[in-house]
Amino acid sequence: DYILEHNSSLVRFGDGEINLMWGLPIPYQNHDLELANQLKHIVGLESDEKLVVCLPDAFDDRFVFTWWATPFWKEHMNVYMDFYKELCKGSWYGSTFISRPYIDYEDKSKAKGQFEKLKSIWENRDILIVEGITSRSGVGNDLFDKVKSVKRIICPSHNAYSVVDNIQEEIMKHAEGRLILCMLGPTAKVLSYNLCQMGYQVLDVGHIDSEYE
Repeated sequence: DYILEHNSSLVRFGDGEINLMWGLPIPYQNHDLELANQLKHIVGLESDEKLVVCLPDAFDDRFVFTWWATPFWKEHMNVYMDFYKELCKGSWYGSTFISRPYIDYEDKSKAKGQFEKLKSIWENRDILIVEGITSRSGVGNDLFDKVKSVKRIICPSHNAYSVVDNIQEEIMKHAEGRLILCMLGPTAKVLSYNLCQMGYQVLDVGHIDSEYE
């Protein structure tokens, strides 16, 4: 609702980004000190109408998750809670699960409504999808059926941050008048933040396609 009301941009932090900031590599992205420092800066920002910063909604009631997700998030928070407290200086955060309302949750009944609300953000809009070469988001489903038009920028699926400047330049060639949907792991956070500062609306929606299907 907040994004719909204010046309906000969105940056979502998950366990992968926390691992990178901690100094660890993750699948599809090697540890990179410059990337880690940029992520630390972004996660400490105050959310506002321009940019909503999101964290995993797993600090308190973890019993809403499935039997296999509950121990994962419990262990994650036990390990990284002090790290969150050190880095996350904002007074409020959105939920990283905004685009992941299904797989981790025991109660699946709210997922359909959540996806419909997300789809309403890009309904009747021209969109620019920035994704890895293997993603093919919206292909074979109706996730983007109600948009005006779709353009895609296809990026490396592995270590995309190594060419982040090139990706950003390419986005800016095609972004005018379009809602930008970034699906590029940790690199999407940096791109979303940078482009938001330039006046674009960018949503870091992550693996929404696999979640939706």
